[in-house]
Amino acid sequence: MTSSDHVVLPVFYNIDPSDVRKQNGGVAIALARHGKMSSPEKLQGWRTELNEVADLAGMVLQNQSDGHDSARVKV
Repeated sequence: MTSSDHVVLPVFYNIDPSDVRKQNGGVAIALARHGKMSSPEKLQGWRTELNEVADLAGMVLQNQSDGHDSARVKV
């Protein structure tokens, strides 16, 4: 990952950051699907970037509102 003037705040919605870092579960399934349509170099780039973003401080939002995203919105 390169440095720039951008701020990145990852939001892990209904997924554990460790699954992103270790590329387990749904992340592994999604990467396998993308691997069928992408070059090995591009897939490796995605793997590397996902690993790095999972190490950033961010927000983990578990699905605690029974699938109703509107329960998270504060007006």
